[in-house]
Order: sequence, then C-alpha cells, then structure tokens
Amino acid sequence: MRGQIYKQDFPDLGCHEFLCYKDGWLLTSKRDFPVSLFFLDPFTRERVYLPWKDYQCIAFSAARTLASCLVVSILSANIWSGFKIKTCRPGETKWTSHRYPTNRPGHLEWSKCVFSNGMFYCLSTCGHLGVFDPTRAAWNILPVKPCPAFLSQTGLARLRETRLLVMEHEGDVYVISTSKKASVFKLDLKRKVWEEKRELGGLTVFASQPTSLTRAGLLRERNRIYPSHEAHKGVYYNLADDKYSSHRPPVMNYLSDRIAWVDPPLNEANLSPYDGINY
Repeated sequence: MRGQIYKQDFPDLGCHEFLCYKDGWLLTSKRDFPVSLFFLDPFTRERVYLPWKDYQCIAFSAARTLASCLVVSILSANIWSGFKIKTCRPGETKWTSHRYPTNRPGHLEWSKCVFSNGMFYCLSTCGHLGVFDPTRAAWNILPVKPCPAFLSQTGLARLRETRLLVMEHEGDVYVISTSKKASVFKLDLKRKVWEEKRELGGLTVFASQPTSLTRAGLLRERNRIYPSHEAHKGVYYNLADDKYSSHRPPVMNYLSDRIAWVDPPLNEANLSPYDGINY
C-alpha cells in the first residue's frame, strides 16, 4: 500500500474465510467440501496446506517461509476437562496438543488472538486476557481487568465479536470497538490495565475481520479506520474527530472475514486499483 488501494479477487476459493495475515501470507480456511486450511500468497496464488483442524481462534507468528512460523489454534473449553491449545508448523502432518486447566467460566471461550513480542495474546469472549508462550508451551491468565470493549454477558458476546478489532503494532496490542462510536484501548502490561485512547497516536487502521493492518507515517490518514467492505467508496472513520467521511455512516458492525487487507508486492503492475481512491 503506497498511496493507492488495489483490488484482488479470488473466484476459485469458494466458501472461504481469511483467518489472519502476516508478512505477505494469509491463513485461509475453506469450509465447503473438501475442507482445508492453508497459507495463501495472495499475489502468486501459492498455497501451503496444513492438516485440517477445527478452531475457535487462530493466529500465526511469522511468514510461513521462516523457521519461526508457528500456527496456534485455541479450542473451546469446559470447566471439567480444561481446554486445548494446538500448534503446528508448515510441513508438519499433525498438530501438537497442549492441555491446560480452566477454573473460571469467563475463561472458557477464546475469541481473538494476536502475536506480539514472541507471545500469543488471547482475549476471551468476556474480555479476559490469556498469554501463550510457545517457547515454553506455557499458558497464563494475566491479572488484567477485562477489556471494556467486550461485553460481560456471555450470550451477547458472540454478537459483539464481529464489532471488535484486535491488532498489534510494534509490540503494542490494541482493541478497537467499531460499534456506533469507535473506542480504542491499548494494553499497558506494566500497569496491568487497558488504557482508553482518544486516538491511535497517528496510526492508520485498515480494518477487516478478523485481521487488520496498522500503518504509521501516512500523514493525511492518521487516526483513521478504513473498513475493507467500504474501500471502493473511499469511506473512513476519523477517530480523533469522531466523524465519518460520508454523510451516511458505513456499516462497521460487521466486517467480512472474506475480505482482507494485505501489503502489495513491489511490482504493482498486475493489480487493479479502485478508481480515485487514494490514501
């Protein structure tokens, strides 16, 4: 993304979901028959398949071409048997399973996961924060009050998930609520709190569900959220001013998991730009 928004279509993917993006690769699942889970290079169309595994939330640590690439899948839990974290690396034929006890109802369902500073940070549907250290296969619930962006009522949490963005930028973890008026929360690990922010410190957010891109240095676009499904209209939300760029607010309560923001390759000649939409 260097001043122009481009569009790339994937008519061959069928019923797919984009799960997360990092360093040029999309982790993608295909739920129509035959089901599959794979890394996708969106520009060369190269696919690298993983063993199929059900997931509740899922993330990976680095480009699939690097030895440090690890995929982490967190499954549902129950209070008697605990819950499982499964890990897999590209090229492996099976997942490694790790089981941990669960002693609080709010820790039973995990909704969002993001990799930052060597750790996988996971948020439950009630806003509790868990951390998985892949080097030690260690899991901990941090003593951080639930993130205010999450609802405490479990029955409504699922609805709320589609309105939340969880992202990482240079080691900092953010949660953004996109319901009506957007709210921004930054994780402060030293103080063990989620700190509410009026703006993003000059960052620009390119929002999609469940993965979003954050960028610094885009002077005209600082503190803006660009929803992926409104990109063709040039619509954005300005966090600092609490205003939309259009008279009709964009529908941000639902961000499609079939649309993703990615970084373009150095050679952009084969990409199709959205006419007149620059950032």
